[in-house]
Amino acid sequence: MPSNLVSDQGLQFTSRYWKAFGHFSCFKPFLCGRTKRNKARSVTVNKGIVTKEMNEIHSETVGFLDDENDECDDNNDGNTRIHPMDVQMAVFHCADSFLRQNMVTKLSSCQYALPLLVPSPTSTDIELPLWTFRQIKKTWKSVGGSSTSLPVCQVKAPMVFFCRLGSVSTSKSQLLNSLINPTYDTFFHRDSPGSSRNRLFMEGLVEIAWYCPAGNTDDLFSECTAFCNLHGDAAEHREQADFLTERATVSVILLQNMKPKEKELLERLYKDSSKYLICVISDLQKGALKIGSCNNMRIGLRDRNQAELQEELRAVIRTCLQKCNSAPTFCLEESSELAKRCGFRVDEDSEDCQEGKTGALEVTELLKGEDISQIKTKLLPCQGKLWQEWSSKNKQLYHLYGDVEQTKSKIQQEMKLIRNRQRETSLTLIKAVCRYLNIKHNTKKAYFVRWLGVCLDVLFLEELSEVTQQYYKLMSDVNDLKQKCELTDDLRKKQEQLEKLSEKVDAVTCGLEHIMREMGQIYEAWAERPREMPAEVSDLPAVAADLLISGHPLELMDGDAAHVPLTWIESVLDKVTETLGDQRVFVLSVLGLQSSGKSTMLNTMFGLQFAVSAGRCTRGAFMQLIRVKEEDKEELRFDYLLVVDTEGLQSLQLVGKQSDLSHDNELATFVTGLADMTLINIFGENPAEMKDVIQIVVQAFLRIKKVKLTPSCMFVHQNVPDISAGEKNMEGKRRLQDKLDEMTRLAAAEEVCSAEYFTDVIKFNIQTDVHYFAQLWEGNPPMAPPNPRYSENVEKLKQAVLTAAAGKKCLRLSELKVRIRDLWTAVLSEDFVFSFKNTLEIAGEKKLEVIYGNWTWDLRENMLFIQNKLQNRIENGKLKAVDQKLISEEINPTLTAVQSKMEKFFNEDNDAEILSQWKARTEQRIKDVCDSLTEATARKMTELIKLKAACKKLDEKKTQYENELFNRSKDLASRLKDKAMNEQSLGREFDSMWERWLSNLRSETPPIKDLNIEQEVMNILSSTFERRIVYSNRESKQYKQINTRREYSEYVTMKKYFGIISRSLDSKDHDSVRELVQETVREAEEIIITKPVDRTGYSDTYTQEIVNRVKKRVEEFKSERFRLKNEFTVDLSLFVCDIAVRKFTELHRVFRESNDPVIYLGNKKGEFFSIFKKQCEGATATTVFTDFICNKLKPSILQSVYDQTVIDAAGEMRRNYPAFNGNRSNLEKHILLDLAEDENFERFITYIQNPKKHFSDFIKIKFKQEMLEGRNPRILEILKNALKMKQSSVFSAIQKATQETKQNRGGVHEWLERFSLELQSEMRFTLKDLVGAQYQEITHTDFFSKVMNKTLQSVFDDLTSSFNDISSVRMDMFRQKRPEDILMKQLCGCWVQCPFCKAICTNTIEGHDGDHSVPFHSPQGVNGVT
Repeated sequence: MPSNLVSDQGLQFTSRYWKAFGHFSCFKPFLCGRTKRNKARSVTVNKGIVTKEMNEIHSETVGFLDDENDECDDNNDGNTRIHPMDVQMAVFHCADSFLRQNMVTKLSSCQYALPLLVPSPTSTDIELPLWTFRQIKKTWKSVGGSSTSLPVCQVKAPMVFFCRLGSVSTSKSQLLNSLINPTYDTFFHRDSPGSSRNRLFMEGLVEIAWYCPAGNTDDLFSECTAFCNLHGDAAEHREQADFLTERATVSVILLQNMKPKEKELLERLYKDSSKYLICVISDLQKGALKIGSCNNMRIGLRDRNQAELQEELRAVIRTCLQKCNSAPTFCLEESSELAKRCGFRVDEDSEDCQEGKTGALEVTELLKGEDISQIKTKLLPCQGKLWQEWSSKNKQLYHLYGDVEQTKSKIQQEMKLIRNRQRETSLTLIKAVCRYLNIKHNTKKAYFVRWLGVCLDVLFLEELSEVTQQYYKLMSDVNDLKQKCELTDDLRKKQEQLEKLSEKVDAVTCGLEHIMREMGQIYEAWAERPREMPAEVSDLPAVAADLLISGHPLELMDGDAAHVPLTWIESVLDKVTETLGDQRVFVLSVLGLQSSGKSTMLNTMFGLQFAVSAGRCTRGAFMQLIRVKEEDKEELRFDYLLVVDTEGLQSLQLVGKQSDLSHDNELATFVTGLADMTLINIFGENPAEMKDVIQIVVQAFLRIKKVKLTPSCMFVHQNVPDISAGEKNMEGKRRLQDKLDEMTRLAAAEEVCSAEYFTDVIKFNIQTDVHYFAQLWEGNPPMAPPNPRYSENVEKLKQAVLTAAAGKKCLRLSELKVRIRDLWTAVLSEDFVFSFKNTLEIAGEKKLEVIYGNWTWDLRENMLFIQNKLQNRIENGKLKAVDQKLISEEINPTLTAVQSKMEKFFNEDNDAEILSQWKARTEQRIKDVCDSLTEATARKMTELIKLKAACKKLDEKKTQYENELFNRSKDLASRLKDKAMNEQSLGREFDSMWERWLSNLRSETPPIKDLNIEQEVMNILSSTFERRIVYSNRESKQYKQINTRREYSEYVTMKKYFGIISRSLDSKDHDSVRELVQETVREAEEIIITKPVDRTGYSDTYTQEIVNRVKKRVEEFKSERFRLKNEFTVDLSLFVCDIAVRKFTELHRVFRESNDPVIYLGNKKGEFFSIFKKQCEGATATTVFTDFICNKLKPSILQSVYDQTVIDAAGEMRRNYPAFNGNRSNLEKHILLDLAEDENFERFITYIQNPKKHFSDFIKIKFKQEMLEGRNPRILEILKNALKMKQSSVFSAIQKATQETKQNRGGVHEWLERFSLELQSEMRFTLKDLVGAQYQEITHTDFFSKVMNKTLQSVFDDLTSSFNDISSVRMDMFRQKRPEDILMKQLCGCWVQCPFCKAICTNTIEGHDGDHSVPFHSPQGVNGVT
């Protein structure tokens, strides 16, 4: 036979046929008896491969067929046509059982008919290749029913048998195609491209195909039905015909001019009343359906068109099947016994296959006898809750807070207990599996692995199918209830049931990967005690490595625990390296949404074995090793290709089980960082579905800098039907590039990096790295065939990947192991970024935080106004009690306005869709802030009321003395009014009266002592601690540096263990002591601030409370390695008391000046002399009295001005100074910039070790620079503006008081009442202040109000002029808090630091709910760790 002539049609068909399998390179090596299986599949570089390899295939096939050469020359032109089915069957005969199985599995995927009974080309044997069907599953759905998925060997279905008797003009195979799939040729027929009259291996061959309905009303058949086709004359192949008629539900026989031998077979079938027989007769006239006896029918073909025949025959078959109720009569597995009785050989009867099956049954026998849902829990316990708990705790170790050492120790102890429980588990199952995986015979081992998968499927499939159906039905019910937008008990109950069913689905899903996972966990548990590790456990990495080298996938990331078992993976890779050497590896990974065709694409590209079933989607990440051919290694520059397949992102199975966003982002970052090239798989032309994940990956790469990643990617758009999609999407490519660049800039801005383009982070070429794939299926499954163009697209992508790989510097296996560890460790450490959906969400979250800060400032600012108003009313005696309801009513208008702003922001912002997820949380946070402010204000005002009551008598006496002094000076002025006296004489008279009055006052009222508070405090310390130590330590002054010390060794005593003293303190020990000091000082300062020493005077109880707090904090401090000495408590008490002494001394001075009558009135002598002089000079009573009132009003006006200024100054700092107009993170950014510019190392130490102090100092310094310094300090302008506001309020009060008094025809007393009522919320002024002052002679209220206006104007002018110089600003007048304190309270809340890097939690609420968080971590060196 000429070897260079294969028909174009045959080449076309064979090309299409094998492309549907994958690459031609999988075909060539198995021709001509080359059946040796490689340990890992091969990669080839495409160089005109279609033409070249097809010629090679043809040449080698012809050599195989030379014995039959003389029978094939039937063409007039002398050329020989090779029948395409002969090519298939030639390969089938030459292949070993595993290649046969792969061939048949792929034929089934392509919707081609499968060899069922195969005659031997060299003997009379007939084989039932049952083994080749073991990997095939069929899925179908009946109308109105649920879907069913079963291994095809277990499918029990009616079977329709097609054969012919004699030679007929109608193509049986073509007729059969038209019945089950009119648009696609399932069976090869005489009119197929490349067909020829002569066939070498087809005679007597029986092929089978299954029709699987989709559950639609237009399905051709309502139930799954098998169709068998006997090639050749049935009379010539009686063994096959007898076998099939025995199992057939319906037999369809094509007849034309029957011979006696053919009639014999027909008569036998005709007499069998249990079978349906349909005779399709070529020379019978078209007419009504002929019904014979029993179940026999005839259909005539003469004068009948093809479409009419198809419909009639299909209707007849359907009728027959309905009559027998589609009784299942055919099952592959059950038919094997009949085949043996018929003398057929069954391929599974081979010794190697039976040994593999025996081993698999032995393993699965161990699983039987248990409840299916409990098998994994009882026999594979290490990987369930134990492994998930261990993984969760391992992640916690990277994010410790609070008492770090104690927490870390506790977690590590819990992890050890989990490992102990894992080591206690039985190894029976693992030993049984390893016994067969360790055999040296590779074929037997391969059979065992395949059989184990089959047996596990059989064991779990029924339960899995049932639970899955329940799950999806219940999920449908839950969705229906959710549509009603009602949170009912029924919905909650169904959601709980759904969660339990979801767990059960996991429980009844079991495969080889779960057994391998169990091996990994057992090994990791024992790896912590290597000396005690059993020999069979130490061999487990070698077992897994052998499977990986043999081409089986190995789990890299556990899909249930979302964790990488590093110890196991590293040990397996070590064993791989021992076996193969330290080879160069190119890592290829894939990312995409769930069920988007990732695994199918990889399987098609490289002939891999990743799971692709919709019911068993990939979970986690799996890696598979592919060997590179020797001739290609030089060009590719690597030895192996490691392909990483991942579970689908946005997986429905993860919803409700874990943070699916965090899981997706961690997975995407890990596999992209691990790979040299990542294929980003997109279903359709729009990449929007993957944009979120890509953004997170970019941001993660910007953060994880220490791993030094150099990733690259390609975009694959699947299911793009238009052949010109690539050309038409040039604009789409440009937009994709712009979007990727924009996303990169956003991420870079968040990370303060210089990346401008997507390619700065991930290598990518928009022109060459975007690929468009045809749709995988031509039609709708389950009967849709694959699209041949899909394989062509995959081939082009593979060549693009290999071309890109050729220019890469690849890692070696040992380096890959290190990269896996570094990358996974980095992913665990950087969890903040993974909690957000994408970079836009991170930006949106930060924008929300800024706006949220503005909203909380509105509430805080208004609450400060409310506090001022309430405080004035309490001081004026107008408010006797305050509750939260009153304050809530006051703050409610502002809260309503904030809520309105919030609603508008969430509804109208450009990122409203992204921001909506935080709306409910933000609304609750605003409410919490408002409630907190309300509660704090109510508490503060209640304390003020109590303080006011306690100071009532003292205040009344002060007022009494002032009014008495006013009356005495008034009487003296009346007596001296008519005498001619100069100012000096008047002064002498006034001094004489003043001294007499003070002398009487001293005798009546004892003075308030000027306490030596420092000595008082030392007395308390001496009574609490040993006096000698207190004074000695005070003299040494070492205590003054206790909060800034870098080491505390002299303050501790190391503990002994087993008589051995522990080593000296490490950096963490010093940090823990320093943190104790800072926390104690912070608490003490808060106590000091709350003590009303300026109102009630100093009390020893205040100091005693502070000292007790210090002692308690020190006693509560625990360390396993050391104890704190008594000297530490003394020094810490001295340090805290130093702060208290300074504060209490100043406050007690203020108390004496305000409450000692002699001192208080002595300070007012000048005011009273001024009034006295005016009286002597003839001033009217009205003038004198208004002076007296204004002297009382002036300090109240000044105090109200300062109360207003503190709010206005803080507000202006927030608006105008960049450090304060954002959130906490923004403030910290400016603090870091300030540190960088200042380059003062001591300030760095303060920032790291005492961040609260550093923040406070920074705010104070910036406030001083912005408000108190410069040529025209800004605080003066703010004071003047506040003074103008108060002036307006006072003059308005005068006007209203005058009008109302005039209307009521009242006197001065009523005027004063009206005036004080108008000012009750503005400043302190009450009629009680005038009790005893004589003003009865004043009767003209109009004149009185005019004089008040004039006198008060003079007061305001004096105050305004005092605000021209910064030296006149009295910071002690800020009654509530200074502006810096308000800013500190607004921007700084939580001070918990990361235990590893000392980064500060950015939450602005102290004691907030949830975990602490930071936007970025500092290098660990900041904490003294290298």
